[in-house]
Amino acid sequence: MNRKPFTLRQAVLCGAAVAAGSTVGTVAETVASHVPSIGPLTTAAVALWVLDKLNALIDDTKS
Repeated sequence: MNRKPFTLRQAVLCGAAVAAGSTVGTVAETVASHVPSIGPLTTAAVALWVLDKLNALIDDTKS
């Protein structure tokens, strides 16, 4: 099986998305401490959203 390499662009996008998601997840956990598992759920949702938006913003396939 031939694997496609993980590019620097993908690494930067994933890193930025996880950092943003983690920040928002921490804030959500602090604000809504009475809601169980709100931090990890918010982290995942925001990370996916930011990854999608950054990927669309820096889309290198369009000319």
